[in-house]
Amino acid sequence: MSLPRSRVLLEQQALADGLGNLAERLHKRLENKEVTAVPILGGGMFFAADLVRRLPVGLVMDFIRIGTYGDATSPQKRPKADWLPHPESIKGRTVLLLDDILDTGRTLQEARRIMLEEMEAKEVLCVVLVDKTVRRSVAIEADDCVLTIEEDLFLVGCGLDFAGQFRNLPDLRVLESDAD
Repeated sequence: MSLPRSRVLLEQQALADGLGNLAERLHKRLENKEVTAVPILGGGMFFAADLVRRLPVGLVMDFIRIGTYGDATSPQKRPKADWLPHPESIKGRTVLLLDDILDTGRTLQEARRIMLEEMEAKEVLCVVLVDKTVRRSVAIEADDCVLTIEEDLFLVGCGLDFAGQFRNLPDLRVLESDAD
């Protein structure tokens, strides 16, 4: 599939600068803590890889996949989680929960609940590349992000996809509708 009509929202260098600033802020919060970074797959892995390389703290990596749709075409009431692989333990540790976007909030809310209630994490910091506030349907906020947007834009690149494609684009782009 070729890239649909789009425009650059944030260029690769601006993203790198934003990630560097985010890493500096997180370093202050994570210093002297036992940290487990948990990207939410698939989009969160791009953001996580770019971010954790900039963090000057030791950490352990685990991975989780949260599906809000499963085999259905409408979202499930509670997203389903799969560990890849199931972690040894994050009990008593600080979890850095990483995702590409905080949109409706359902995925991040469920992942946070699992970390605190089932895995007994000491604390969970929800950190995202993009905090898209306009579509929030549950009470959750990002602890930090690279970019906040208050418009209902469809974004691709840097881990964000359209029909499973374009996650690998180095710039954050807005897909434009035919009406634009």
